[in-house]
Amino acid sequence: MKKILEVRGDQARDILALLKCVATAEDTLELHEIHRQTLEAIAHHLFQAEVETDRLQGSIDGAAETVEDPELRREVLNMAGILPFLEEENKEQRIDAFAHLAREFGFSKKFAKELHGLCHHAIMELTICMLRPASVTASRSLAGLTLTFAESAIHADGNKKTLERYQRYEQMDDGIFGKVLTKYYRDNDFDLPGTPHAPFSNGLMYHDMHHVVQGYPTTPLGETCVLAFDGALVDQDLGKTLIAYVAQFQVGLLFDSTLPLWKNQFKPDIVMSAYERGGLCNTNFVAPGFDWSELLERPLDEVRAGFNIPLEGAIVKEPGDLWCGDMGLVGQRNSEDMVQQKMRWLQKVFTKLNVKHAE
Repeated sequence: MKKILEVRGDQARDILALLKCVATAEDTLELHEIHRQTLEAIAHHLFQAEVETDRLQGSIDGAAETVEDPELRREVLNMAGILPFLEEENKEQRIDAFAHLAREFGFSKKFAKELHGLCHHAIMELTICMLRPASVTASRSLAGLTLTFAESAIHADGNKKTLERYQRYEQMDDGIFGKVLTKYYRDNDFDLPGTPHAPFSNGLMYHDMHHVVQGYPTTPLGETCVLAFDGALVDQDLGKTLIAYVAQFQVGLLFDSTLPLWKNQFKPDIVMSAYERGGLCNTNFVAPGFDWSELLERPLDEVRAGFNIPLEGAIVKEPGDLWCGDMGLVGQRNSEDMVQQKMRWLQKVFTKLNVKHAE
């Protein structure tokens, strides 16, 4: 269980006040509506509390006395790190407030610098799931992309037994996990795992299972929810990766020129609900080597019940809901929220990272 999900009462209000200080750049900015909604969503889903954001008052000075536990401090900072990237204006001022909070918590300047640059791991995790739509959009083959899948063996030539297994799932009764999973692939026009020369279906096979068991489509919001859920479930710190997702899909920051960029895709109540659902889950299916084989033969509702994953908070709930979401097929989406003009803010920082780009 993440420590931030255990916070209640006065400490919850004190932490929310600290987060408000970051959102308002220590009271030098008006509280933007997206920040108000985010603070309320954190209060409701993480702290099980309702708050009046206008009445939240506090100071970053002395924050170490408010939050004494080192791990909780890190988790609070990860939540605070989302706030500068929720609207396009005043990012620098909010990051300065974040840096002040980091110093008060006893973290080195490096921690705040990582918010500017995020980190190599964060960008790699982002590109793992986003290379799929980039490949479709740009008609690129895997051979033309120089990024690699972290901790994932890509069988670009497919696997006959895996493909046969998924074809068998497709013949099962509706509601069986494996059958629902094949609908996920068909709705998105993705090849089934095991298909020759289908690197993304093969390399993202377990990631796709997360989408289905959690109930999130392949939209930018759905991808953010999967990461939020997983971040609450595992001991590994995925906080900066979540910041990267929010920045990519909410204000369209440029990490890699091959990736589609979006604006206004962060929905606070839905994302924080995903974090809450991940905290409720009793089974770490993100752990390396987790065996899904038997579960795929069982009803999806039964699997979710066994994992303690409530349906409430899912985006894909009904059998007729599309796993590609309401934006249409990956690689064919066109929306006024898609960013055509690439943002260059922080580009110098990103280019210093060890991230290779497609030629």
